[in-house]
Amino acid sequence: MKLPEGRAPLSEINVTPLVDVFLVLLVIFMITAPVLRHAFELSLPTAATTPTATKDGLTVRLDGKGTLMVEDAPIERSELAAFLTDWRAASPDAHAVYIEADASIAYGEVVRLLDDIRSAGISDVGIVTRPGARETTNGPSR
Repeated sequence: MKLPEGRAPLSEINVTPLVDVFLVLLVIFMITAPVLRHAFELSLPTAATTPTATKDGLTVRLDGKGTLMVEDAPIERSELAAFLTDWRAASPDAHAVYIEADASIAYGEVVRLLDDIRSAGISDVGIVTRPGARETTNGPSR
C-alpha cells in the first residue's frame, strides 16, 4: 500500500485512551474497596432482644467454613489467645471482644472460641446477632 506523498506513517501510540481507562478502573476500585471489607458470607443468628452495640472492642469472626478472622485478618486458632493477650496489653481502654459466628456453626465451636478468648484473660465477651423475631422450636430434634 502506497501512502500519499507528504504523509509519513503514524509510528506513535496514543496513550490518552489508555490513561482514561486506568482512571475509570481506579475510581471503580476506590468505590468497591469498602464493600469488600465484609466479603465473606456470614449468616448471623436472630434475636428478639438485640441491644444497641457499642463498638469499643475487637470483633472475632467465624464463618460457615470455620475460617477464623480477627476484624478482617485471618488468624489460626492456635495464635488467637496470644494475639488477644497482646491486644489487651496494648489497648487497656478497649476491653470487649465481640463474636460474630455464622448461624450454621455448631454450638461447640462457638464455646471453644469463647474458651480461647477467656483464656487470654478477657471476660467481657459479646455475641453479635441480627435483629429479628425469635425462632421457635418444638423441642429437640431427634
